Amino acid sequence: NENENENDNENENDNDNDNENENGNSNNDQDEFDDDLLISANSYSIIDFCKYECKQLAKLPNALCCCCKEFSYRELLKFIGPSFLISIAYIDPGNFDTDIRAGAQHKYELLWVLTTATLMGLFIQSFCAKLAIVTRKDLAQHCRAAYSRNNSFILWIIAELSVIVSDIPELLGSAFAFQLLFGLPLWIGVLITSADTLIFLALQYVSIRLVEVVVGILLFFICGCFIAQMFMCNPDVGQIFKGFIPNLNADNSYSAVGLIGAVVMPHNLFLHSSLVLNREVGIEKKKIEYALIYSTIESTIALTISLVINISIIVVSATLFYYNPFAGLENVPDLIVNVLGDNGKIASILFALALLASGQTSTMTGTYAGQFIMEGFLNIKWPLWKRNLLTRLVALVPSLIVALISGENGADQLIVLSQVILSIQLPFVLIPLMKLTNDSTRMRTFTNTLLINILGLIIGIIVIGANFYMIITQALPFVTFNCWQGILWFASLLMGGLMYLLFIFYLIWLPIIPEINNLNVNQNVMITVN
Repeated sequence: NENENENDNENENDNDNDNENENGNSNNDQDEFDDDLLISANSYSIIDFCKYECKQLAKLPNALCCCCKEFSYRELLKFIGPSFLISIAYIDPGNFDTDIRAGAQHKYELLWVLTTATLMGLFIQSFCAKLAIVTRKDLAQHCRAAYSRNNSFILWIIAELSVIVSDIPELLGSAFAFQLLFGLPLWIGVLITSADTLIFLALQYVSIRLVEVVVGILLFFICGCFIAQMFMCNPDVGQIFKGFIPNLNADNSYSAVGLIGAVVMPHNLFLHSSLVLNREVGIEKKKIEYALIYSTIESTIALTISLVINISIIVVSATLFYYNPFAGLENVPDLIVNVLGDNGKIASILFALALLASGQTSTMTGTYAGQFIMEGFLNIKWPLWKRNLLTRLVALVPSLIVALISGENGADQLIVLSQVILSIQLPFVLIPLMKLTNDSTRMRTFTNTLLINILGLIIGIIVIGANFYMIITQALPFVTFNCWQGILWFASLLMGGLMYLLFIFYLIWLPIIPEINNLNVNQNVMITVN
């Protein structure tokens, strides 16, 4: 009996020790749990309980945390769509005209500029998607919150001007297509394009996904048309590869800057950040990281298709029209027929159909960008049809005036000029975008790395430097000090360049207003873990 009592006492002591160990372990787990759920008020971070969730699920067989799933093609398909609308701006009628002139005047020399501009566009577009996915706000909304009323108003004016400038070649390009296919006057084509764009925009009342599907189909149709034309003209493959070797000089600088402005459009950055908001993304860090990966892959696919289309246009133009300084949208079908004969009739019809599809889709995406810019900067809560109608009318008036007064030749020249203006406007959108994505109060742990900031700085220097190089090389031949007109022209050029540089440096120096809402939200978040 004494032995049994001793054994019982020992068992009771062992149980007490086990209970103490279990209590100690539970306290340690609780400490770890508390550490995982700690809110960092200084960094304004969201509550991250993924680590604790993984610890608990690791005790179960075949369990996986909801925000630590592996790459999924099904999830990728959910993100397909926004960049296809964005890529339309890379192949709008303004790009058509700029590509045709680049090929007809400089053959394959500027293929490297086109490729570089597309890569720059992909890099910049990824910033827009990143800003929207992490913060759940678009670029226009952030600009309104990050700058004072006066500075925000100036940025809004520049953004609206970029929409108008980009919409002019889109409307005129569609009008050229109607003229080529049906023989309609240019101004009637402008009116038809404005009206049927509103009809296409009505698809968004059904579903934004339906709009993305329609635009995607038209994008592949345009790509097929130009690839077919490229094979019809039988280009020199060796000369094409030489075109990817950098070569910039005074003769091709104007066309090179026009290509940059035609590819990387300022209003496109606002549009991309708004369209990405249609995708549902959780607040967990892992989900945001995968959303950024899916968005980058989708943008790469869409912009690769647009790059193939632009390369095809330059190749066709260089093969058939070099050297013809008068080649443009209005006379390309006739030139194709003259060079290719019977095959040229088919190729010219394909060109007109591709131009029509490009004009229709690009005017639709331009109207989208205009309504998002107006809503984000001015916080206007108008019905959708009112915003679409106002944005459409703002761009219709100048396009119609140009079509009635200047005619075909003036409209074609205006298309090229508009691409150069867009390139000049680009820094005023790129600088706020870079500063916003580098702001820890908005991006939290997703701020730009040092390498990303360096690459963004290089792109900004390239764009600004190319703009000044183009202006100097194109304007200096007209400068003369023998008459007062030449002196006045030089003074105006100098004053405009200084004001342009000063405003760029002002935007770089101007600090943005930090986002305080993230701190307030985090302090009021409650989580219950069962």
